[in-house]
Amino acid sequence: MTNDRLKKVILFYRELGDLHWSTARTEVEDDDGKPTSVEVDFAANYAEESSYGYTSMKWKLANFVSEGTYEIKIETKCDQLGGPPDIDMFGTSIISGVIDLTLPEQYGQALPLHDTVLLGEELVVVFTEPLRCEKPFTFDLQIIIEGTNYRFDREELQVVCEGRKVGFQIDPTVGIDVEQVIGKTFTVEIGKVGVDSLSNIFDANGNSIENNVKFSKTLANINLDEASSLFKFTLEDIECSDDTVGALADEVMEKIMLLLELDASDNNRIVLTPLRCENGNMVTTTVTLLPPSTNGGGGRSLRAASLSFTANGIMAQHSISLFNKLRDLSQ
Repeated sequence: MTNDRLKKVILFYRELGDLHWSTARTEVEDDDGKPTSVEVDFAANYAEESSYGYTSMKWKLANFVSEGTYEIKIETKCDQLGGPPDIDMFGTSIISGVIDLTLPEQYGQALPLHDTVLLGEELVVVFTEPLRCEKPFTFDLQIIIEGTNYRFDREELQVVCEGRKVGFQIDPTVGIDVEQVIGKTFTVEIGKVGVDSLSNIFDANGNSIENNVKFSKTLANINLDEASSLFKFTLEDIECSDDTVGALADEVMEKIMLLLELDASDNNRIVLTPLRCENGNMVTTTVTLLPPSTNGGGGRSLRAASLSFTANGIMAQHSISLFNKLRDLSQ
């Protein structure tokens, strides 16, 4: 409101790089109740002042101001005293910001495009503009595997947010019964999940997506008896050096076979990459568990049987079962 010499408190703006300042506009109702455009004047009688003495007004942007980077400032205008111009006005320092009225949207379909995916395969959703990806993430993410009790929230999944994409995968090492989920359909929902959630997908300037991203896919019904498992194996608190670590390969192999309770006839199912010594007290290698009755050529896909008969009639565990056994022993 005006006081003594103070007449106006006006918001000015200009696009970054321009020299000319424009007066910001707002919309109020006239005496007939019709909307009319007026300048953003914090001292006008249509400005509302809070009980704390602060005045706020809405700056009308849609159809008035294009999206882009702008500079803004506030200037006051007072009754002239006839002296230098600067004693009849005051201007704030200039600040800059971005006007972005466009909501983010999903760009195309979730990747990969095919309906059937492998357990542990990355799923990616791409959006039309860069997202707010700082941690903690602002969005909810939920996966439900139909016909099972498995329901995963964002914290239980491996999630990556980079630029315009959100990528995630169901981590098969968290205790999932692979045999129970293969061949099952699962649904994905990203955004604001649940009526009480305050989360959402936001672009870099804070605009939220209008509707949640939802889609379904199916976990491939693959043959467990033909599957290989690959993982990193670490032995800690063991003295080693680059010159001697290679000699530990047989010891590591025996250790793995002992943990898995395999006999000597199964040693061709375990393949190690060259061992590495780290920090002089830790040995690491990448282990591949090959399918039962393998000839060393490997295998790639799975089926729903935890045991299979070898040629001599002995029951042999598939590689996923062996990996789960190692995982449980390490916890």
